[in-house]
Amino acid sequence: MRDFAGKTAFITGGGSGIGLGMARAFLARGMNVVLADLLQQHLDEASEELGHTNRVLCIKLDVTDREAMAEVERRTAATFGNTHILCNNVGVSQRNGIDEASYADWDYVLDVNIGGTVNGLVTFLPGMKAHGEGGHVVNTSSMAGMIPVPSFAGIYATSKFAIRGMTDALRLALAPYGIGASVLCPGLTRTRAISAGELYRKVHEGEAVEELRDPIEGGMELDEIGEYVARAIEQNAPYIFPHGEFKEEVARYFNEMLEAFSTNVEPDPRRKEAEERRAQMTAEAKALADALGHEE
Repeated sequence: MRDFAGKTAFITGGGSGIGLGMARAFLARGMNVVLADLLQQHLDEASEELGHTNRVLCIKLDVTDREAMAEVERRTAATFGNTHILCNNVGVSQRNGIDEASYADWDYVLDVNIGGTVNGLVTFLPGMKAHGEGGHVVNTSSMAGMIPVPSFAGIYATSKFAIRGMTDALRLALAPYGIGASVLCPGLTRTRAISAGELYRKVHEGEAVEELRDPIEGGMELDEIGEYVARAIEQNAPYIFPHGEFKEEVARYFNEMLEAFSTNVEPDPRRKEAEERRAQMTAEAKALADALGHEE
């Protein structure tokens, strides 16, 4: 997708952090932007920062609420028409280590990170496929979806690994409709994710909330992430890895997996045939997906 002007992007977790960085990049390219966020403070600050422009619609949304997601989609269509870019960006983490987490910890993180992404896809994809104008889906994973992480981020990593696999499959499925898909895997970013995550949970559970703390020091700037995303959409890139410092660590991790494969067992001919058919189907779908935006 190369022509942004006049089109519409919908971003969950859009009131701050990476979502807001995406919004600024899209606005700079002439898009209309819908920012959905659970924290009204985020939305108020975003609206003020972006200048109360009529190209921005801010909506309070709990991504786990499917009826609310459907209503937001209707408001988006009524305000700006067709949606062309869908950014399932919101993400939260748990309070406890993965080995000590409660059912509530697991349910909360997976409901928001995986369930919220599923709700965005199920709600917005029918319209995006039907309007025939092409588009793009960006699902935010994390470097925690690429490499092992400490216990305190274990459930978060579980969800982010799922988002990565989901997006790989989605990219192949959406190509016939002229819609691309990319998975965003950021590292440390200048967001208020640590304090905001706890507030999200309190709002989600109906508790009182306090003020947000300052952004993470040393993280990549939000506008830099937003530009990475916009350029990836222009290029129809399957993966968005803004944090180059992870490349060697990811290579070591994947090489360890490659070295674990058996090399001296000849598969059953029937199994081999079935896997060859699957691989061929995947290769054909991938070729179509990778060709989007490069037909000229």
